[in-house]
Amino acid sequence: MIAAKAGVDPALVRYYFASREELFLAVAENIVTSWAAAHPRAQAAPAEKLATVVSEMVDFARSVRSMQQLMIDECAEAKSAHVRQRIIELNARAVQGYARLFDQEQAEPLEPVDPLFAYVAVIGMSEFFAAAQSMIVPLLPQKISTDELAERYKRFLVKMVLDGLRPRKGR
Repeated sequence: MIAAKAGVDPALVRYYFASREELFLAVAENIVTSWAAAHPRAQAAPAEKLATVVSEMVDFARSVRSMQQLMIDECAEAKSAHVRQRIIELNARAVQGYARLFDQEQAEPLEPVDPLFAYVAVIGMSEFFAAAQSMIVPLLPQKISTDELAERYKRFLVKMVLDGLRPRKGR
C-alpha cells in the first residue's frame, strides 16, 4: 500500500527497507531532520530559547499528528534492536538539547530541572492539545479558529513553563 501511494513498485520499497520497522524509522528520521532544518536554534537567553522550543513543539504536534504514535508504537517497541536503538538516540539528542537549556553555567540560567522530565512534559502537553481538539473546541466560550486557539495555548504554555522555571528573587 505504501508503494502504491508513492507510485513505485513494491519491490523497490522492499529493496531499500529490510522491514516495515526500518521503513517507519526512515520516516521518523526524515520528519525529525526536516523539522530541525526548518527550525534552527537562534542565539538567545535560555528562557527565550525554551519559549521557542515549547511553542514549536505545539506546532510540531499539530502538524505531524501521528509522530509520537510512530515513534512509540512502531519504533520504540520494534522487534529490531537497530530500530529501537536509533529511536533511543533520537530522543537522547533531544534530551541533550533540553539539558543545554538548563545549564547552570550560562548567563541567566533557568531553575535546574531534569531535562528528561522537561522533554516529556513539553511533548505531553503539546500532544494532548493537538489530539484533544474535538474535546477542547466545544468548550470555548466564543468561536475562534483552531490557529488562534493554538496561538493562545502556546502563550499559556510558555508562560506556565517559564514561570515555573525562572529563578525566583530571594530564593
